[in-house]
Amino acid sequence: MKIHLFKRLAKYYLYSLFSFLFSNYSFAQEPWFQIELSIFSNENIEDRNAESWLPSDYELNYPKNMRKLSLLTDLFLFDHNLDDRLSVTGSASQEEIDAMIRNDQLKNIRPQIKSTESNFKLFDFSRDDFTQLSPVDSDFQQTNRTLERSSDHRLLYHGLWRQAVRQSSNAVPIYIEGGLRYGDNHELQGSITIRFNENEDRVVVDTHIWLIEYSIVKDSSSEWKLPQVPESIRRESRENSSSLTYFPNNVYVMEQSREMRSNEFHYLDHPALGLVISVRPYSVPSR
Repeated sequence: MKIHLFKRLAKYYLYSLFSFLFSNYSFAQEPWFQIELSIFSNENIEDRNAESWLPSDYELNYPKNMRKLSLLTDLFLFDHNLDDRLSVTGSASQEEIDAMIRNDQLKNIRPQIKSTESNFKLFDFSRDDFTQLSPVDSDFQQTNRTLERSSDHRLLYHGLWRQAVRQSSNAVPIYIEGGLRYGDNHELQGSITIRFNENEDRVVVDTHIWLIEYSIVKDSSSEWKLPQVPESIRRESRENSSSLTYFPNNVYVMEQSREMRSNEFHYLDHPALGLVISVRPYSVPSR
């Protein structure tokens, strides 16, 4: 009886050991990459309007398994929320509307301590995936400075992170938001996905992002409807402190896919947006 029990226990522990080793081997063999991405606007209105942008031509949505990059600044969020939303009628002048929007934007610049029950976690930047890295590691510093000084463009988003890259069926989309905040939304929203192509010899970026022009005066001819940001993402975002109601009057959608070579800069062009991205292999250090 004891011999049979010993054999069963030994078999169980050997099975557990091999399962553990195999899972860690698979994880270690999964290729990781460091991705850097900058998204900027084209401020030339003529370029934006060179193409027609109709709501019926696009479906704005968020993928189900989307993730947001983890940021150190997520520890500092706004802890107040104004519920007295204001709506503006067409009787207000354009100068008055612009002044109201500028004042509303200032409310989103004051840092306050985050008041949530989430557990504090120290980042392991060398091993954690989907974590925003320090600007010290950036290869886009000069590019971003040039964009910030330009009168023709505005830098809306910059991301720098590491992740395992998989094929399309297992790829993890990344939530994108950037630019100025208007109520519950931003100028730039959407998602991007980093994945392998079918042959697994190229990394591919898929963009599903949109640039929004807002107004506090509703345009009855505009039929754009923005998708609601998933609850899992909204829980990680700061609360809205706007007292105005914003309407999407124009939306410029960027849906592109691009195969990329490692260790090279790649540029995706668009009438309203530009995207610069690079990917390079990364070896996760052993513990």
